[in-house]
Amino acid sequence: MIRVKKFVFNSVAENTYVVYNDEKDAVIIDCGCMDEHEQKLLKTFIEDNHLCPHALLNTHLHFDHTWGAAYVLQQWPQMQAYAHRYEVELMPSPSRQLAMFGILDRFSDISTDRLHYVEDRDEISFGKLKFQVRYVPGHSPGHVAFYCGEAGIVFSGDVLFRQDIGRADLWGGNLDTLLESIRSQLFTLPDNTIVYSGHGPETIIQYEKQFNPYLI
Repeated sequence: MIRVKKFVFNSVAENTYVVYNDEKDAVIIDCGCMDEHEQKLLKTFIEDNHLCPHALLNTHLHFDHTWGAAYVLQQWPQMQAYAHRYEVELMPSPSRQLAMFGILDRFSDISTDRLHYVEDRDEISFGKLKFQVRYVPGHSPGHVAFYCGEAGIVFSGDVLFRQDIGRADLWGGNLDTLLESIRSQLFTLPDNTIVYSGHGPETIIQYEKQFNPYLI
C-alpha cells in the first residue's frame, strides 16, 4: 500500500510530501523545510517509520520548494535529486531567487552532481515505488508533475490547485502554456486521480474539470 504524508513548511506554506510503501521505500517530493524545527519534523517521521528515502523529486526549483533540499541530500547521502534540466538552464538558482525577492537567508542550492534530469513520460522507480514524469511548463520553464498510477495520485507542484492554478508571472512563466499543460497532461489522467498540490489542500481531477474557474 502506498501512503502519503504531507508537511506544510516555511513562510510560504509549501507542501512537502513523503511517499512510502509497506516495504519502507520512500521518496521526498519538493522539500521546503527551512529551519531546524522543520528539518527535525521530517527527519523524525522518516526515522520513526523506518523508511529508506531513495530520492528527492522536484516538481520545480523555486526557492520555497527547495529550502530543505540540501539538508535532505546531506542527511541521507544515498539519495539523488531529480528535476527537469530547464529548471537549471532557463531560470535563476533558488538562492538568486531569494535575493531577488529581498529575502536574506542562508540557502544552499542543489549540487548538480546530485541532480538527475528527467523528461516527459520518463518512468522512474525507487524500490517498488514507480512514477511517470509529466512535463507541465507554464509556472516555470521545466516544471514537471509526478504521477503514480498504482496509487491513482499525482503531485502537481504549483501548476494545479483546488479551484485555482499557479501563477505565470515568474521566471519563464506563461499563462497559455500553463493552461495547455493542465489540459493535455493532467486532465488526461483518470478522473478519480487525487491531486497533491504544492500549496493548499488536495483535490481530484474530475472536480477540477467541473469547478476550476480557470479551466471550464
